[in-house]
Amino acid sequence: MLLIKRLIAALIDYLIILLYGFILFTLTTTIYSLDNLTLNINPINGQLIGFISLTLPVFLYFYFMESSKLKASLGKMILKIQVDTKKGSILKRNIFKFLPWEIAHIGVHFMFHYNSIGSTEPVWIWIILILPQIIALLYFLSILYTKGNSSIYDYLAKTCIKIKI
Repeated sequence: MLLIKRLIAALIDYLIILLYGFILFTLTTTIYSLDNLTLNINPINGQLIGFISLTLPVFLYFYFMESSKLKASLGKMILKIQVDTKKGSILKRNIFKFLPWEIAHIGVHFMFHYNSIGSTEPVWIWIILILPQIIALLYFLSILYTKGNSSIYDYLAKTCIKIKI
């Protein structure tokens, strides 16, 4: 039961993230099209802009919601589950949870950069694009293995998911 609740809660939270990302994308493309600007920035600046406008707000959403009295994101609240932090750290949990996401963003920014200058991407870009996918798969498999109770990032942060009492 906890596994199903956790997966549905994650789906709800990711729909919220997708909605935020869609709004951000729409605003950005509208602003650039109104000003006839072309988006040609170096990968480091692109990474910084992406981190500040997308990753950091999403990270803060999870961090503040899960470290509040509720101990839950909106998806978890709806499904009546919460993060147990008796021995653990919400900060560490969310750093480990979103680190693969951010590593993948680095790869995407550099991939676009090399494509924009007509150059073949170095192997290291493929490594930082594939590695986060492997980590995310391991995270997902660990959630299945523990029947929703924990993941690798929960284990590292000494947290777990429980049904709200």
